[in-house]
Amino acid sequence: MYTGKWFTSLRIDSRPPDEDRSPQDDKLFEVRIIDNDYNTYQEVMDIAMLALQVSEQEAYAIAWEVDHRGACVVAHGPERDAEAIASVIRIIGIEVQVNPVGSPGRRPRS
Repeated sequence: MYTGKWFTSLRIDSRPPDEDRSPQDDKLFEVRIIDNDYNTYQEVMDIAMLALQVSEQEAYAIAWEVDHRGACVVAHGPERDAEAIASVIRIIGIEVQVNPVGSPGRRPRS
């Protein structure tokens, strides 16, 4: 029986290491998937595997957390990269938030 393990969000950054960066570029944003009553576990798993390149087990952990905790932070990185991942996940009609790391955002239900 799966008892739930918090999925450890992925660090994303598509910028080359030698690219000039401003302080704004170093600000991190989280990608948070929000639960709904429409998408199935399999749909969430499939889109997570596509958008995040995670294994089926990791995708299941994401779907479980979204379902049981109301949301799951799946990635964090520069705003451009976070928005790119969120746009892929939104393809299935699920709500995805991109918030600055440390902002309140919508918290999972209890």
